Amino acid sequence: MVITGYDEGFENYMDMMNETGFGFAQVWPLLTSGFLVMAVTVELMGISIIAPASQCDLKTNQTKITALNCSAFIGVVVSLYFWAVLADSYGRRWILLLSTSVNSCISLISALMPTFPLFIAMRFCVGIFIAGPSFAAITYLAEFCTFYHRRIVIIYMAMFQGFAMIYCPVMATLFIHQKWTYDLGLIVYKPWRFLMLLNSLPGLIGIFLLIGLPESPEILLCTQRKQECIQVVKWIYRVNKRKELEWEVEPEDLSCPGYRIVDEQTCMELMNQSRPLFKKPYVVPFLSSCVVMSSLFFLGNGLGIWFTDLRNRRIHEDLELYTICENMRRFHEFYSKVDGCQVTLQSFRDSMFLGATYLIMFNVVALLLRYISPKIIVVALQILCFLLGGVLPWITDETTTSAIFIIFLAIPNCLIALVSGIVIEFTTADLRGKAVCLCILIGRSGMIAGTFLVGYAMDVNCELTYNLFGLYALACSVVSVLLPGKWKCFRLIADQPELRSRSMSVIRTRSMLRPTEMYETMLRK
Repeated sequence: MVITGYDEGFENYMDMMNETGFGFAQVWPLLTSGFLVMAVTVELMGISIIAPASQCDLKTNQTKITALNCSAFIGVVVSLYFWAVLADSYGRRWILLLSTSVNSCISLISALMPTFPLFIAMRFCVGIFIAGPSFAAITYLAEFCTFYHRRIVIIYMAMFQGFAMIYCPVMATLFIHQKWTYDLGLIVYKPWRFLMLLNSLPGLIGIFLLIGLPESPEILLCTQRKQECIQVVKWIYRVNKRKELEWEVEPEDLSCPGYRIVDEQTCMELMNQSRPLFKKPYVVPFLSSCVVMSSLFFLGNGLGIWFTDLRNRRIHEDLELYTICENMRRFHEFYSKVDGCQVTLQSFRDSMFLGATYLIMFNVVALLLRYISPKIIVVALQILCFLLGGVLPWITDETTTSAIFIIFLAIPNCLIALVSGIVIEFTTADLRGKAVCLCILIGRSGMIAGTFLVGYAMDVNCELTYNLFGLYALACSVVSVLLPGKWKCFRLIADQPELRSRSMSVIRTRSMLRPTEMYETMLRK
């Protein structure tokens, strides 16, 4: 492994990328990455509908449902870093193809499992392979874009989470309550098993779109496949501008900043590639990003995976007279005398509203990014989460409760993409996959903690559980102050003193320049 600086060779590469502009060569990876992100969301969050619906066939209780909700996430945590090392060492595209293809097969097989132990084991395997697109999709898309377009494009890619959150309850509304069954001998095939087949469709669409795309140009550059990198940049230019790139550049004129792979390495050396993230200048922004990410997953997914189930735990008689926690207690008292198999999910309306709110929030964040620093957005919205979490368990009006609950979950899920974009911007291509992966890894760990907290504490003390989620958002909003701004992100990968001086001179005159002019000035030779 060789350490290189942010030198003229990488400036040449960025100049080439700036010439390609923005067009269908970015829209195509955007749609591909979007469907892969949608596949991740549907696989991981769709189980929140399938788990309660399968409780009679698999003979599960609340404890087993909690374990089932977490099984795929635990698989993600176990395997995520290994996928990141492979993606940074050999490329993003083949990792996406391999992991998504195998995941789709395992997901379809898991729908045929006859017993709970086999089902939860297969869901764990689903998590192992869905970990690939959970981080590689965002880095793959980012490396087709210039610095100026990355953040907004990543936000629009993350909007597919909203489509996923609409897709799941819509499919459940159409199929989950149907009464048809097919006796296959080993199992009785029911609608909840068919729903798992439908949950595999976004991943299959993503694979189909990915087949026609090339590898990320920046990872080709950093893995010493410079001629291939040049060909991909020319492909981007040709697709966007409908003509050939006339700028001739030799492979030796290009270089990648940071740690680049130049020969075969041992497994231990591959595993140690993330060590620069825990040293200056990365350590403070990276660790603060990890803490913030854990908060966002803890709130948005740890509580979010229970959203459909929690919203169905209510008795509709005199609904407006009780808070969300009082309605849950009434629900348990009513069904304590009834066979658990009769307790089914009835309404997916709020889940659909949650998905629609995701789409609105992503558009709002994309608009704010044009005028406000991402760090300010992250801090402000986490403080808003704290306020919403504080009042949520004490409101009796059902409409207001639904609106607050939905916004409370939508905010952190939108910020996950924003924080991922910040991590992508302050790391070089060879560290980028591992940095995003470790952030998501810590975030998923926070999500597992949140899932278990709801599963085991919500029935014990509902009000305190909601307040704990809000307090955690407040604590992490303080840590968010340590996140780097956009100029700090640029300087973190600028090792040359001359480039640092140039970036500082641009920062001092930024009030006189439009954003596009600032980036062009900073990237110009």
